[in-house]
Amino acid sequence: MPCRPLRSARGLLRGSLGLCLALSLVPVLAPALACTGTAHDGRADTRTETPLAAQAATPEQPTSPTSTGAGTDTDTDTDSDSDSSSGTTEAERVPPSENIELTFVGDIIFGRFRDDGYDRIPGPDDEPFALIKETLAADIVIGNLETPVVRELPDSSPIGSVFRFGAAADDVDYLVDAGFTALGLANNHAYDMRVEGMILTPKILKEKGLIALGAAREEDPLFRLETIERRGWKIGFIVVTSRRNAPDFDGAPRLPYTTSRDLEEHIAPLIDAAQGSHDAVFVVIHWGDEYEDVPATYQQRYARKLIDRGATAVIGHHPHVLQGIERYKHGVIAYSMGNFLFENTNEIPRLTGVVRLRLSPAERCVDQLTFHPAVIRRYPTPHPEPATKGMGKIVRRRVTDLSKSLNKTTFELEGEDLVLSGFDCPAVPIVPEPPAEEGTGTDSGSDSDSGSGSGSDSEGAAAAEPGVGAPERATAANIAEPR
Repeated sequence: MPCRPLRSARGLLRGSLGLCLALSLVPVLAPALACTGTAHDGRADTRTETPLAAQAATPEQPTSPTSTGAGTDTDTDTDSDSDSSSGTTEAERVPPSENIELTFVGDIIFGRFRDDGYDRIPGPDDEPFALIKETLAADIVIGNLETPVVRELPDSSPIGSVFRFGAAADDVDYLVDAGFTALGLANNHAYDMRVEGMILTPKILKEKGLIALGAAREEDPLFRLETIERRGWKIGFIVVTSRRNAPDFDGAPRLPYTTSRDLEEHIAPLIDAAQGSHDAVFVVIHWGDEYEDVPATYQQRYARKLIDRGATAVIGHHPHVLQGIERYKHGVIAYSMGNFLFENTNEIPRLTGVVRLRLSPAERCVDQLTFHPAVIRRYPTPHPEPATKGMGKIVRRRVTDLSKSLNKTTFELEGEDLVLSGFDCPAVPIVPEPPAEEGTGTDSGSDSDSGSGSGSDSEGAAAAEPGVGAPERATAANIAEPR
């Protein structure tokens, strides 16, 4: 017999029947009390101790078996006595009946270690997302947390890299106040606070009521379909990285790391598994080359393959600059969302934005994309805010110019925003043919580990004005300005 809440029994114990009635109920209540700590399928139920949005992601069997060991995790905001991952079949589940909106932003840090200590971005009285909060607002808000989080920051960094990020648990409150739903953790700074940071970051996010996506794990499967349910929609997220600052080693959790060449092999089975059980699937990937205006040819090829396979959208970050947005068939590819809260406020890296995707319940795919231009202001401390007037024009020009070469994607202007519509819905997944041999010009060597991370964010990056030809080599000052 399934366990039920004991609200009515507790009311009786407090009622006028008194102690005698309470004692008489002990034999009846004892079995129920014994099972209140366990969900219906035998797993520990932590929902009574943590916010519903932060419930632990619990592996379950994939919809269909795959050769890569696909797994699924579930989070829901629905108030229910049953465990959301216990398995409602697609035939039983009520399809969504109204639109849902998701917003995505790029890289977020709260400070970095320098030779003389920790250089924090927000001041003691700052609210770094206050001016952009209204723009972010959506049913699901996703960002890339490019800094590990620990209880308290040490006086110096535990690694020897030039770029060493870290954050304290209290910094996560900024994300909560801004309205974030979930943060991606699969990126090349996940190891900046060593194993402690890899383990504590998802725990601290959960404690604060946020969802960790793409977290490092000790157990298989490494690549997972993680689920968030909102307003009748069941949305899947596959969050991976093709950049990391430390290889796998014994005793440490493993990031969902893949080279771009192996991206389809690892992710496509998860997309396939989601087709019958989810309303939409988003692939979020940390990839590409830093400070490059245009995504590499291999990135474009692999991103389109994922859309062909049935993904709703591919959202990228890592280059630290905005790249173009592509409308491809039924889906969207945002190759790089750039920075969102970062110390670098130079001319190009400060240009950023919020991508808003509206999904239609009729065809369960993108109905409209809106790009809200934003900029990272330097004073009084770095913070993102909406880009309007002249600055809005600069951000929009970069996005429109860089998007034209991507499947001839063009936008309509609505106020300060850029809008895309007219997607080829519904999605029709393409059954892949056997892979052909890769020729020259692939991504060979592009996704190599950066060892300790000493060169992952340093020399050799490039930045350029939109519409200009080959980007100039960036100076060290353009990469990491002194503050």
